[in-house]
Amino acid sequence: MLRPVLPELADEIIEAIRRDIEIYRRPLTGVFGRNVRGSVEFALGRFLDLFGDPERESVGNRDVYVQLGRGEFLQGRSLDALLSAYRLGARMSWRRFVEAGREADIDPDVLFGLGEAMFAYIDGLSAESTEGYAAAQSEA
Repeated sequence: MLRPVLPELADEIIEAIRRDIEIYRRPLTGVFGRNVRGSVEFALGRFLDLFGDPERESVGNRDVYVQLGRGEFLQGRSLDALLSAYRLGARMSWRRFVEAGREADIDPDVLFGLGEAMFAYIDGLSAESTEGYAAAQSEA
């Protein structure tokens, strides 16, 4: 029920990131644009995969967010901007997922579980990116 909203949601999140987070206010072209779009789409899909199957193996996926953290340091940006983008994406996703759940008449307890899982997921992404940022900082 949630997967059909992902493409439009990804577009909305990307536009909000560009609008609301100053350091990302630039054209989403080239490698930067592909990285932003790919990261948003990957994060949304990974969340739904893990929510649908909490036992699913995701060890290899953590490298994506470790590398995003490293990249922020290597590009001279603070980690705050990336973590703000994660929180913004989570808020927008939560709103859209609740709307879709209501339209599909999903039990509110399932939606509450979805919200709890989303908070835990964003905490995990943030920790992975912080790890990558700190490692790059330490190496420098």
